[in-house]
Amino acid sequence: MRHRTRPTRVPALLAAALLAASCSSTETSFPPTTPPPPTTAAPSTAAPDAVAPAPTDAPATEAPVPTAAPDTAAPDTAAPDTAAPDTATPAPDSPATTSPPPTTETLVPWTGAHHPLTGLPAVNGLSRLPALAVKIGNNDTRSLPQVGLEAADIVYEAHIENNVTRFLGIYQSQLPERIGLVRSARSTDINLIGNLKNPYFAYWGSNEGVGAEVTAAESVGTFVARSTSGVGQENFVRDDARGASPFNGFLNAQGLMAAATGTAPDPVFQYGDLPASAVLAAGARWSTPNRQIDYVWDTTSRRWLRFQGGVPQLDQNGVQLAADNVLFLYVDYKVSAADFDSPQAVSIGTGDGWLLRDGTVTGVVWGRPFIANGWHLADDDTDEIVELAPGTTWVALAKLGEGKVLDLAEATAVTG
Repeated sequence: MRHRTRPTRVPALLAAALLAASCSSTETSFPPTTPPPPTTAAPSTAAPDAVAPAPTDAPATEAPVPTAAPDTAAPDTAAPDTAAPDTATPAPDSPATTSPPPTTETLVPWTGAHHPLTGLPAVNGLSRLPALAVKIGNNDTRSLPQVGLEAADIVYEAHIENNVTRFLGIYQSQLPERIGLVRSARSTDINLIGNLKNPYFAYWGSNEGVGAEVTAAESVGTFVARSTSGVGQENFVRDDARGASPFNGFLNAQGLMAAATGTAPDPVFQYGDLPASAVLAAGARWSTPNRQIDYVWDTTSRRWLRFQGGVPQLDQNGVQLAADNVLFLYVDYKVSAADFDSPQAVSIGTGDGWLLRDGTVTGVVWGRPFIANGWHLADDDTDEIVELAPGTTWVALAKLGEGKVLDLAEATAVTG
């Protein structure tokens, strides 16, 4: 796996993939909120999970990449989001995880439909309704725990003010009753959901400039906006048990989408086999001046467990947040034209990145020439199209220099 500081071209196969046509869908209602059961894996030729590879088998830490220039945007004075670094009390020691062996597992072939945003079999029926994108807070410990985040098909995480991050959860294969904590929109969100075929976008207000951008995007069919005023406002509620505003806003997601019309999105990623150039990885870290986020491979659940501020990040039921895929997409950030205090991720164009799946890491080049395009990933060694593991995906929109692949010793230090 090589690491280019800045791609100079989009690989030929990647360019060809960008020409693929999308398919249309019909309208219907959401399926039951119970997620589909796990599919049965074909026999694996990999070594058993219980045996940890020797430290020399773990991948070397990432090759140096240039560090992006620091964000010069001033702290946000338009929103009350002055966040402090995470100060959560460390949780009890978690069992140490081990770096996994190589895997050749593939899903048993499925002859029916697959959910577009997970690639999983739609055993309970395929939802034809549009996706729902929800802006979810992660400013500091007052935002914890999030509610309903574990049910998202895709979670984007991007910089906001004060060198902390905020989530954009995308729901389509299942829909929790309640999602929170719902926070205000940012300019970054508009382009991120432009490839979901007119999804519903739920957020808790915005400043005037971002509000104008949201209105303009909605007017050309980018999404259907829903917030605390206008149609659907009754589905946004404050829960005083969670503390003071703005850290107590929730969305009645099922109520909001009961009246939704439209079509399901096309896939924004491709799902399939493990890349041939994948190498073992015990975990990965995303570091900002005010935040440390770690993903560590768990050989029992065969998922990437999330840690924030050095402790497990838990959902509302006390279960650690986890993903089947973690994508580090290195993007540029600019100052938002609608909010001079806010950074905006540039998600149109091309760049470098990593895909973490099945206990491995693969260097990728990502490409997305237009807002309506999905994400196309090419192996940075072979130029072959890179496919994700069927399941949930968390996407870190990181700046160059903020990411690090963890070896076994570093991952074990995270888990305790």
